[in-house]
Amino acid sequence: RIPRTIDDLERLLTQNEILIERSVGVGVLSREDAINYSAAGPLLRGSGVDYDIRRADPYSIYPELDFDVAVEAEGDMYARYRVRVTELRESVRILKQILPRLEATAGESIWADGKPGAYAPRVPHGEAYGRVENGKGELGYYVVSAGGRGGSSNPWRYHVRAPSFINLTPMGIMSRGYKVADIVGILGSIDIVLGETDR
Repeated sequence: RIPRTIDDLERLLTQNEILIERSVGVGVLSREDAINYSAAGPLLRGSGVDYDIRRADPYSIYPELDFDVAVEAEGDMYARYRVRVTELRESVRILKQILPRLEATAGESIWADGKPGAYAPRVPHGEAYGRVENGKGELGYYVVSAGGRGGSSNPWRYHVRAPSFINLTPMGIMSRGYKVADIVGILGSIDIVLGETDR
């Protein structure tokens, strides 16, 4: 059902004259600027940079999965749209590989004794950065533990690298010289989550 919905979306939008006229060549973020601004996810890949953490620094089950990274070179709103449509198709492809594995584990408990318990890790002194590829780009977590005897259950420092916050930074150069109506579309093509930008 999802592939049919994606096909319907493409029939309605991909060759739509109005969408093409309003998005091709609009809100361009060059490859160089995307890299310099540390853009992530579809914004980065829509500017021609073939970078996806699931490929660059594989984690979890991703090394075992067959999928393509969606990349478009133009850097405009239409390229970002095409990246997202391709990512929808690749997500279906990934799900088709994962669902049989999940069905094979149906009913198994994720808890060692079969019962949920309190999660209170004791983290030794040190720091770590972990990251995943989410729908907007790189979602990273930087944690510093003060440690102490027996470790600490509370971080001394905790920072989230939110892709919406990072991806909003080149908005100024992407919208320079455009009308307000175009700026609304450019912002939409960046696809932020407003809560991530509140710093």
